[in-house]
Amino acid sequence: MGKLFLILLATVAFSCNNPIKNSNNSDDNRKEENTVIEPENLKVYDLPSSLKEISGISFLDNKIILAIQDEKGILYQYDLNQQKIVKEYEFGKEGDYEDVVRVNKDVYIVTSNGTVFQIKDFDSENRQVKKFKTALNEDNDIEGLGYEPQKNRLLLAVKEKGMDADESTKEIYAFNLSTMKLDNAAAYSINLSEIEAYFKGDALEESSKKFLKALGNRNMNKVFKSSALTVHPTTNKIFVLSSINNLVAVLNPDGKLSEIIQFEGKEYKQPEGIAFSEDGKLFISNEAGKNGKGNIIELKYAE
Repeated sequence: MGKLFLILLATVAFSCNNPIKNSNNSDDNRKEENTVIEPENLKVYDLPSSLKEISGISFLDNKIILAIQDEKGILYQYDLNQQKIVKEYEFGKEGDYEDVVRVNKDVYIVTSNGTVFQIKDFDSENRQVKKFKTALNEDNDIEGLGYEPQKNRLLLAVKEKGMDADESTKEIYAFNLSTMKLDNAAAYSINLSEIEAYFKGDALEESSKKFLKALGNRNMNKVFKSSALTVHPTTNKIFVLSSINNLVAVLNPDGKLSEIIQFEGKEYKQPEGIAFSEDGKLFISNEAGKNGKGNIIELKYAE
């Protein structure tokens, strides 16, 4: 079973009662296990005002985060050690940019209407920007973007309905980097009833009671909406973040739901980005919301 450990890093300290619950089950004999981890000190990276609306993150290396915000076509490089933006450059006009991922020397960014931006040689003076419109659109509302190296493809996570308009699932589509085309059939599908099943046996947890209360309206779309996506650098498991109810659905490489991670705390203002560093540390970025600053929270995930 995977375990989450909070890493002590960054700028501003706050209260340590910030539980992260890790629920796990099996197909044959479902058993709920919840672990609450309370570090002695918990710190986050507070971000500058230009990243108040941070909407996606990826990694250049173990210390440099690539970040975008949802209104401006600017790619930022944020240095975790220096705790500041060290480089930025414009790649597009104002828009609705939702997630970013680095693939070798190139960077890919997705908009809510399913357009994929490619920045070739993004860190050089000779960078080139190309756009690829897919069959996805505003009704699908694309918010997650990840990279599957073993299949050489991008993964695009749908926040609302997939192209089949099935409200009982959340679809993930594949964009082939060899053909630069989207496969119209979903690569992976998250069955929302499986997410519901994870919480039914956990009546003692207050968070799960709230979760089940939300389920009472039978509208799972109000319980899980994909807001970001990343792929583990060694296991190739797919981590799909939902800003609603602060959940991460973890899929095995074959697409089966293997784990639900639930996290709580005022620091998770509006989780909109998720990424692994090359050394396996897990990061979640948060938009500021109405007040305050955006932030990045660092965690370490161990199989």
